Amino acid sequence: MINLYMRTFIDTSFFTNPVSEYLQWLKCKSLFQFHNWGKHLRIGYLSHVVDCDFGNYNIIGSHCLVTNSKLGCFSYINSYSYVLWANVGKYCSIGPNVKIAPGKHPSSVFVSTHPVTYNTQGNFIKNFTKEAQFKSYNPVTLGNDVWVGANAVIADGVTIGNGAIIAANSVVIKDVGDYEIVGGNPAKFIKKRFRDDQIEYLNNFQWWNKDEQWLEANISKFWNIEEFTDL
Repeated sequence: MINLYMRTFIDTSFFTNPVSEYLQWLKCKSLFQFHNWGKHLRIGYLSHVVDCDFGNYNIIGSHCLVTNSKLGCFSYINSYSYVLWANVGKYCSIGPNVKIAPGKHPSSVFVSTHPVTYNTQGNFIKNFTKEAQFKSYNPVTLGNDVWVGANAVIADGVTIGNGAIIAANSVVIKDVGDYEIVGGNPAKFIKKRFRDDQIEYLNNFQWWNKDEQWLEANISKFWNIEEFTDL
């Protein structure tokens, strides 16, 4: 590992090349997949993973950055997505080029929005403060069975409810309720996926916590909400 001093004062891009990138990815992939042996984790080409916990059958597409996050069983992240400081539930579908908890800057009180004036980030050549004065991230929480469309951005600190859908190209800056569909910039409520009584049933039933044998035996019920609520 290159220490903080070297990263600060040496331009490490001189040492970046296809071979070094491949070797870094291979090390990351091997370590995480070995550590999660038996969980069927798959990490796509040139994706970078740091300080993450996984469930079973997780897939990370190519060229992703996933850090300080947790993924529940069967949740996947498509290619070119950044997922930072996120707690992702089970059976979530995160589309390509999605940004979750990308970081924030102060917008009031602080004179400047530039990080070198209030934080001690190691990715800058010089900082003007020795102690962090602003928390540049807040974790994001995704419930279970959430679908995040391509190119969406979910701002720090947002909570997305169970079964919600985030439309492609949306920018989500506030919480989204269970089984709500939102879209736009900023994202606004469009409609609920089901009736309130059906949503209450699904939240109480919590199918995402059923075992694989139950899912296999009842999968045809998933194709119609009316039939599912008869279970």
